[in-house]
Amino acid sequence: MNYNDETLLEMVELYAEEVGHVSTESELSERFDDMLGDDTKRKLANDPIMLSEEFSYFADALCKDGEIHPEQYVNYCYVGELVQ
Repeated sequence: MNYNDETLLEMVELYAEEVGHVSTESELSERFDDMLGDDTKRKLANDPIMLSEEFSYFADALCKDGEIHPEQYVNYCYVGELVQ
């Protein structure tokens, strides 16, 4: 694979895809959605600040565990099913 002319985030995403890690903002948001219960989804859908905080905590934990790269943690926002 040729990594020329790629940004750091693009290189991280390409590598993550190759090794089977979270490789896109959408994939990270989907994993977040999948771990939420229905009651929690209803609460977060009505509170965008809490939604943002909970997603940030989730992404932070994955970053600390090495499941996502710090570049992804810094650049990814929640784009999942609860976005209004």
